[in-house]
Amino acid sequence: MYKKIFGIRREINSICPRCGIEKETLIHAMKNCPRAQAVLVYGGLNNNLLEGSYFQCVDWIEDVARMLDKKALFDLITKPKVTWERVAALSQDFCIFNLLEKPVLLKSIVEKVWKKPGQGVVKINFDATANGRKMSFGLVARDHDGFVLNGRVGVMDKNVKGEWAKLHALEESISFSQTKNWLKLEFESNCISLVNRLNRTKADFSTMGHRIREIFKLLDLFSSVSFVWASRCCNKVVDYLCNWAIVNNCTKDFNMDYPSEVQDIILRDAIN
Repeated sequence: MYKKIFGIRREINSICPRCGIEKETLIHAMKNCPRAQAVLVYGGLNNNLLEGSYFQCVDWIEDVARMLDKKALFDLITKPKVTWERVAALSQDFCIFNLLEKPVLLKSIVEKVWKKPGQGVVKINFDATANGRKMSFGLVARDHDGFVLNGRVGVMDKNVKGEWAKLHALEESISFSQTKNWLKLEFESNCISLVNRLNRTKADFSTMGHRIREIFKLLDLFSSVSFVWASRCCNKVVDYLCNWAIVNNCTKDFNMDYPSEVQDIILRDAIN
């Protein structure tokens, strides 16, 4: 039996199958083989470790480990320093934080006031708030000079949240506009996701998208309709009206006789 095993062992080819030059040993496979050396050189291994003479593989592995420890320590010290120097140079080049020089990157100016609509257009700001199984809505209609024409607040027994509550407020705004015979309308909301849905109804195949297309059938009576987004600070009047309706649990329309609590907010918007 042992003779058979010995015979099989003698027939095994011990030449390295990758280079075909030398006998395949562990140190040859890891370091001396030309293909292994090419990989190690590409990885950035020190040339002394590649050309040095090692009889035992463990000695070479220990030297490699020591070299890698030194390299890691060197990188730990130098790389943060180089990164900091680059950042410092960049801030000086562009004068981003230099208060003595005119900045290259100008600060963008964002208007945080209610914007007037175009000539002959009635802008309707609307909003909604959910409170348990009820929701409240508020809407204010103003002309191109910023004067309040009409408004409405209300409470509904609807258990809805988020976009759906604001969609109900939009539907109330459209119905309210129909009673006033306005022709050119601009609906403004601080819910950007709803505004995006309103401006891309053909690409929205969700349940809300279907409901929006049904609501759009009510717009045939108007000559022009647009939907725009405004930041929350530009929609604070109707935001207050929503909370006011919940607290007072009422539904009412108003002209110039709007609630006294809202008067200061509307006047502040008009002055700005």
